[in-house]
Amino acid sequence: MRMTNPRFHVRLSLLFGIFRRLRLQVFRPDYVRAQLSERLGECQRCGACCQMAWRCTFLHQPDGKPACAFYKYYRYPNCVNFPIDDRDIADRDLVSPDRACGYHWDRKGSIEKGKKS
Repeated sequence: MRMTNPRFHVRLSLLFGIFRRLRLQVFRPDYVRAQLSERLGECQRCGACCQMAWRCTFLHQPDGKPACAFYKYYRYPNCVNFPIDDRDIADRDLVSPDRACGYHWDRKGSIEKGKKS
């Protein structure tokens, strides 16, 4: 019996996530705006999102922390809006499970708001 490579499945999942985010930004911009408006926290500069599926060529570490070489000039929409939702955090955690992402959503507060409406 042939064993499958789990790393292949992880990379495939991460690649699918890139296309999922692109599809959301093009076809569901209202969803993306709503998710980003509820997103809490800030980037911890861990660089995990820059290494999903493959390592970004613009990623460098001038002061020991990951940074984008083009951050001041241009950033791809996938980079600007990452993470869009919890699925992106789950994908990011596949790359760097030992360090938590600085972004999160207060789902409990969202549920309570929905009940009051």
